[in-house]
Amino acid sequence: MVDKLNEAAASGNQPNTSTTRIITAATILALIISLPAIIVTVVLFYVVKLNLTFTVIASVVTLFLAMGFGYKYSKRISKIQN
Repeated sequence: MVDKLNEAAASGNQPNTSTTRIITAATILALIISLPAIIVTVVLFYVVKLNLTFTVIASVVTLFLAMGFGYKYSKRISKIQN
């Protein structure tokens, strides 16, 4: 079995654009899901000086909300991929 990515690199051609699109979409979804929870955690714990228990609860709630938005955007991104 021939690895097409290595073959494209050896011939001087660009890697497959569909692979690049998939990696870009996955990175965007990871940022949509993770950044809100990280920001809420840092702000509540270090800026507001809230108790660790309440900070974790707020972060988990934010994470689940962000996962819902990520699911919604993943459907849009998958339509763009085709």
